[in-house]
Parts: sequence; structure tokens; C-alpha cells
Amino acid sequence: MSCKALLALVIASASFVSSTAWAERVVSIGGTVTEIVYLLGESDQLVATDTSSVYPEAANQTPKVGYQRTLSAEGVLSVRPDMLLLTTTAGPQSVLRQLEDTGIQSKVIDTPRTKQGILDAIQTVADALQVPAKGQNAVADVEAAFDQLERPQNWTKAPRLLFIMQMGGSPMIAGRDTGPDGLFNLAGAINAAGDVQGYKNLTPEALMQAQPDAIVVTSHGSHGSKADTIWRIPGIKSTPAAQAKRLIELDTLLALGFGPRTPQAIEAIYQQMGDWTP
Repeated sequence: MSCKALLALVIASASFVSSTAWAERVVSIGGTVTEIVYLLGESDQLVATDTSSVYPEAANQTPKVGYQRTLSAEGVLSVRPDMLLLTTTAGPQSVLRQLEDTGIQSKVIDTPRTKQGILDAIQTVADALQVPAKGQNAVADVEAAFDQLERPQNWTKAPRLLFIMQMGGSPMIAGRDTGPDGLFNLAGAINAAGDVQGYKNLTPEALMQAQPDAIVVTSHGSHGSKADTIWRIPGIKSTPAAQAKRLIELDTLLALGFGPRTPQAIEAIYQQMGDWTP
């Protein structure tokens, strides 16, 4: 069946459904949103997720409708959803407009890189799934996890952390207004690349200026031989991070998802920087 014919069929079948109807078949687009659905105990409503939805393990077993940034209307509609839960990065917009034209309910979940943004996202998903009380309980639990975090006592001043990605090709660093920048702020650390905007190519000059106390990588971006690859980067040997061989490794979704497990990501930084002193 062509995408045009499938769209027409879904529009016809959905014409009698109220925009406020109970959603029994949910497609979750975005790893953080999917993680929240499982946290709320509402995974029974999921009929599919996107390929960035890899946590918890059960999410890997759900049918996949493609990657959140490169969705196709036909792929999403093939699982006959009643509701779409979308991140702000979902797209392309032309596909989202096609899906909107079918009459399927959709809810965009904003995930700001702040503690309050995380709590709000949890409650927004819960409200969309019509389980507000579960959302309130989950919010309380995650907020308590944030409140229980304790910065290492030896951090008499904030350490400088440098996030490096794309270790399979040209390395890049994360500057202002990036996921790592948000995570470092929440942890009370300094982004050593905070004087640049977004992601930039890593150069020896940038390393000399950054002078990081530790290098941060994700499991997805490091391609296996993390330390060996990192410490061979030109110019890195002169940094405090290299001299101490201080490398922080974090799971990608845990570190950059800004979801319910963000307190765990911060705690992982504290543990791996526990013996650092200014």
C-alpha cells in the first residue's frame, strides 16, 4: 500500500475518534520519552518506539518506526497508533504534518536540560497517558534522587570537564548549549569548552585553552578503545586530564537523555572524579 493510500485509510478510520479520546495504542518517539513511559509502568500502551529508545532493555524488543529525526509517515502509521509522544527533535516536519492530518493525537514533550525540565517532562508524559497520579509519584522520586546528590567534599572549586565525541572520525568538543554542557552545569562542574558555541572540531589549540581536569566520553561515541584513542589525540598530553589519565565514561542515553536517570549520570561523574583535588 502506498503512503498516500495508507494516509487516506487512517484518516477515514480515525474520523470518528475525539481529539481527547483515550489512547490505547501509543508510539513513543525519543529515548527519553520512552524511558519515562516505562518508569510510569505504562509500557502496555506502547505499540512501537523509535530506534533511539534503547532503555530499558524491554524497549529494544518493541517494533521500531525509524529514527526520531528521519521518520516516515508510512512507518508510523503501519502500527495504527492512537497517540504519538514526540520529542522536540522529531521530524522531518513534513512527515509530522502528514501524521497530524490523520487526526491521530500527538503530544510534544519538551526536555530542557534542567532539573525542573526533567520533572516537567515526566509529568507531561503522565498527563498525556492519563495517569497524572503516577506522574506525581515519579516526579517525587526523581526529585528526591536529585536532592540526595552530594558533591565530593574535595571539590573546593569546580573541575573543568571536556566532552569529546565522534572518536571514529574527527573528534569534536561540546561547547555551550549542548547536552554535555547541561549535564556539567547540573553536576556543578565547568564546561572546559564553554567559550565556544555548540559542537566544534577539536584542535590542539582548543585543548591548550580548555585545560580540562577530566575528559568525558560516552559509550556510543568512543568505539571501544576509549583511553587509547583519547590519549593519542594531538595536544592532549599537555592537559591536566591526560597527566592524571582521568577519563569519565558514561552511557549515552544516561548522560545526554536528560530523563529520570540524570541523577545517576551526575553521581557517576562524582564517583569517577571522587579523588580529584584542585
